[in-house]
Amino acid sequence: MTRLFEGLERIEEARESIKGASFMSGLFVGKPDFDLLLPEPESAEEKAAGEEYCQKIEEFLINHVDPDEIERTGISREVLDGLLELGAFGMKIPKEYGGLGFSHKNYGRVLTLIASWSNILSLTVAVPQSIGIAMPIMLYGNDAQKKKYLPLVARKAISAFALTEPTTGSDAANVQTEAVLSADGTYYVINGEKQWCTNSPIADYITLIARVPSHKETVNGKTVWQAAPEGKDAEAKVHSAFILDMKSPGVVVTQRCQFEGCRGIENGFMTYTDVRVPVENLIGELGSGLKYALSILNIGRAVSVPAICLGMAKQAWQPTLDRANSRITFGKPIGTRQTQQMRIGKMAVDLFAIESLCELAWHMADQKHYDVRIEAAITKIICSEKALKFLNDAQIIFGGMGYETADSKRQRGEPAFGMEQLVRDITMYRIGEGATDILRPFVAREGLNTHLENIKGSIDEGMKLDELIKLMRFYIPWYLSQWNKEKIPDRLELQSYKVRTKLEYVERTSRHLARKIFYAMLLRREAMRDDQGRQDRIDIVGEELFTIIATALHAQNINHSYAWQLADEFFRASKKHIQKTLRQLIHNDDENSQEFGIKALKGDYDALNKGIIQRGLNDYIDKKM
Repeated sequence: MTRLFEGLERIEEARESIKGASFMSGLFVGKPDFDLLLPEPESAEEKAAGEEYCQKIEEFLINHVDPDEIERTGISREVLDGLLELGAFGMKIPKEYGGLGFSHKNYGRVLTLIASWSNILSLTVAVPQSIGIAMPIMLYGNDAQKKKYLPLVARKAISAFALTEPTTGSDAANVQTEAVLSADGTYYVINGEKQWCTNSPIADYITLIARVPSHKETVNGKTVWQAAPEGKDAEAKVHSAFILDMKSPGVVVTQRCQFEGCRGIENGFMTYTDVRVPVENLIGELGSGLKYALSILNIGRAVSVPAICLGMAKQAWQPTLDRANSRITFGKPIGTRQTQQMRIGKMAVDLFAIESLCELAWHMADQKHYDVRIEAAITKIICSEKALKFLNDAQIIFGGMGYETADSKRQRGEPAFGMEQLVRDITMYRIGEGATDILRPFVAREGLNTHLENIKGSIDEGMKLDELIKLMRFYIPWYLSQWNKEKIPDRLELQSYKVRTKLEYVERTSRHLARKIFYAMLLRREAMRDDQGRQDRIDIVGEELFTIIATALHAQNINHSYAWQLADEFFRASKKHIQKTLRQLIHNDDENSQEFGIKALKGDYDALNKGIIQRGLNDYIDKKM
């Protein structure tokens, strides 16, 4: 069972156990701590500061930013300089270093606002603060690095994050770029390449993840990695994080990458040839780079990507309603037809769910003693998936006008709303900072954590009698406890009947899920390590339960009938989905579908290629290059 997620071993090694308070960690074992959902409320001063800043940003966007021009030619230097002057690139940097010192909640609000005008601009602003050099330096850097670099990226410089390589996407552990310590120990020599690095063509600095040939030494009784000069006598090549000045000789952005959507983004392919980086530019400890990378990605997952998805969906909401009310087919507005009314109703529920998750995740991320890695992953999954469905539904309502570009419509005097652009762009947010198909097994890993820690290698390697007795001492009381109802905290915020009924359902279902996970482990044993269908279902139930809570708490905060209508409808639909998913956690036909996929990959269905000019992927390589 220790090989449960085969192929992710090095990522698993970099993973730290849940250390802070985690609501979802408790939910997966049938013990959700609802008190964790109600931390100290946001102060009036903090909220006012965010609202005041949003007004400044709104004025700047309206008067100085043309989102259609960004789509055509990219973001102008004038816009970037204006945002730097406003401090938009230093929202989370402490005031002592020239930043605004905003909470995650205020940071999310600003990103949502910018994304409602231009998601590309919002992404450009988010990258330096979520995964650029500011966050790793604030979390793991030393005082000298903070004093030197934080003031720069707060007001003057733009930064980026370089992790992905041609052979390294979600498999973050497979980084090949190397940083070799010089013979005199004063600098590292970096060689390699990175791709899909957002902001790299305009960045002044980047956080670079590279592997350093190293050996282990004992220092003050602790085993640590030490870089091997010129790579000699190295035991391993360990992932480490560096601050890289983009002006360094040997750094070349060879290509500005072009995508289906997000056409205004500055995203590059970079090469490094004998690039010298001073040893003082190492961030934190040698060998901890992968851990740092996975850690800082949590902020993008909890705040940045959800905020951008929320802004994009909100941008399309009113134009979609306007189109449904004004588009006439067969003598009636399409908004009067049941099919479209049902579609719009589902869109309203999903938009409310996205907004609710954002509010809850941002607030939880602001709690310094919380570990929100699971909540962050779930928030990113739900917001990106629901925003994708939301915008696709909006495009259906627009019809042909939703498929035509804004510039094309503008030439006829039609409303130049870029529906097709939003649809193209949103797909990136499903992929970036952890694709859904990668994050779901990640969340499932945490859902299985209690069992993995208890069982360890015994299922794979055979169980001794004393190990069996030890497990029985744990699991018999644990299993019996999964039938005992836990009391909902007697707090004023949870006294409402509408809130309590939903929390009672979540508490009850979390115990049901915990039992189902246990049954699945017993049923599948070692096969569970490759059973992504069941892993996904574990996560999906967790997603639904977390969103039920988020919508209930958000509705209570708003305290308006419309909010409760949407929260109740999400609850109704979610219960049906959870019931079906829990059944399929044990009984499903995944292996049938898998068998067809295996046969297709082996070439058993080659006849499906008949009737066309058949070409494989490699046939599309440009032979002239």
